[in-house]
Amino acid sequence: MSTTPATDRVATAPVLRSLAYDGRVRLAGALGERIADAAQTYLSMDPADVLHGFRERAGLLAPGQPMTGWSRTTTEPTFGQWVSGLARLGVTAGIPEASARAIELVEGYAETVGSDGDTRMSLYGYEKLACGLVDTALYGGHLPAVDLLNRTVEWAARTLERDRPPAHAANFAGGIITPTSHARTIEWYTLAENLHRGYLAGAAPAVEDFAGLWHYDSYWDRFAEAPTPGRPWDVPVWLHAYSHVNTFASAAAAYEVTGDQHYLDVLRNAHDYLTTTQTYATGGYGPSEFTLPEDGSLGRSLEWRTDTAEIVCGSWAAFKLCTALLRFTGEARYADWVEQLVFSGIGAVTPVRPGGQSPYYQDYRLGIATKLPHWDDWPCCSGTYLQCVAHLPDLVYHAHDGGLSVALYVPSSVTWAQEGREVTLDQRTDFPVGDTATLTLSLPDGPATFTLRLRVPPWSERFTVTVNGEVTSAVVGEGGWRELRREWHDREEVRITLGAGLRVLPVDRWHPNRVAFAHGPVVLAQNADWTMPISLPTPWEMVDLDCAFTRDDDGLTYRPVGVGTARLPLGWMGPLADVPDRIPYRIYHDLDDPRIV
Repeated sequence: MSTTPATDRVATAPVLRSLAYDGRVRLAGALGERIADAAQTYLSMDPADVLHGFRERAGLLAPGQPMTGWSRTTTEPTFGQWVSGLARLGVTAGIPEASARAIELVEGYAETVGSDGDTRMSLYGYEKLACGLVDTALYGGHLPAVDLLNRTVEWAARTLERDRPPAHAANFAGGIITPTSHARTIEWYTLAENLHRGYLAGAAPAVEDFAGLWHYDSYWDRFAEAPTPGRPWDVPVWLHAYSHVNTFASAAAAYEVTGDQHYLDVLRNAHDYLTTTQTYATGGYGPSEFTLPEDGSLGRSLEWRTDTAEIVCGSWAAFKLCTALLRFTGEARYADWVEQLVFSGIGAVTPVRPGGQSPYYQDYRLGIATKLPHWDDWPCCSGTYLQCVAHLPDLVYHAHDGGLSVALYVPSSVTWAQEGREVTLDQRTDFPVGDTATLTLSLPDGPATFTLRLRVPPWSERFTVTVNGEVTSAVVGEGGWRELRREWHDREEVRITLGAGLRVLPVDRWHPNRVAFAHGPVVLAQNADWTMPISLPTPWEMVDLDCAFTRDDDGLTYRPVGVGTARLPLGWMGPLADVPDRIPYRIYHDLDDPRIV
């Protein structure tokens, strides 16, 4: 069950509308399996264990057992995110048990909060709690969660430190750190998002007033205008990367509530800054969790950092920023970063395992890299992992006034209403192993006229479309989508050739020969188990990649034509997502100076 935000409080109507949060999208294939795995893992957590620390701290009877790792005292660091992810999963994946679990956890937690609204949390945990409460109301239909939010905001307004110092190189997460106090305020600039969302979900006006106090204007304003071409961005760096992307979700929420164009300008420019100066080929960012200056630091980070990208939390922050831009601008390009992360970011990590073993960083270092879980159970990424996975269905399809937009090419289906008729689109594809996606329309109530919008990926070399076997010249329409407008009939079929191929992607302009390889959006990892790194003649732009590599007929495996040495042959390349934990691989290579030792 989902509920609708208070429409009289929304100042900005979206250009594209969510279908997944109305329960109308289903994913199959690898993404569907990831969703099913997450549902099994998180629903296997005993609610008594999750609530044990809160109950004990409140002096209540505390059945269950203490959890481990980050949750050894209470589950404060991730509780709200677990609740949020379960509430979302209940709708986007059609799993009512997940919705019920979210409500059960909120009701159990509410018993530990006194009449004064004291959550006994720091701002870090409270920000996540607010998200869980809002999502349980919006997607679980549990309106008492809004009442609890109102009560806890009254406590937060009396209690939380309000100094709100901006982050800087010596305090990269900002805020006041007082480990003995529940009033410490690291990452304070992420709090406004869910207070704004709570107001839209029906919370008291005081919640909206409180949201305004936590705006990060000193940082957001640096993105009000883009620099002139050829000049660097005038923004602070050496800041906590994930939270400084996550803060733009607060700017997006402020835009939805106020309609102030300034916030949309900030979002657009922040997206362009991040995708052109901070991201690797996978879409990941933040080596050692830092934002970096435009001086080659991104490429140099590959020389020794193993914590190249805080990939799970980073994916969640990017998903929220791109989702907001898709909704409010309707522009197809804002799904490009999403696609990178779906295939090679969050989609390439080992899932969170029962007991709390979680992915955290991705490793792209030169020479040799491995996938390793975080060294402590139930870290922050165990919360954002569930939120990411629950949000995946919302990244594929969106409704617009004239029909449907298709942003990603993954096995899936969607149902929506068009001209009073129910329409279902089934997408079948074996991409990225194959190169086609087939969209079959079902209109059991008769034909309907609408526009089907298709995103053309930036990596596509020969994007072609046929309708019922006939090639069509789809026009480029508003927002950069390829548009097909016609009267559609039952069982009509749209077949898309995506045009993926092998690509070479330099890490930055200071390191033109330090590159990753990708097939379309899929970053390829070289087998590094007693193999030699890949090298190519430079300038590599002159190399015929079809001659330098052969591709296996039965999968997405590229093999270098060269042989390397007798002891160290050249390893084959395959999708990063297929690499198991603890198996050595390479993502980036110095083509003109391969590292062997």
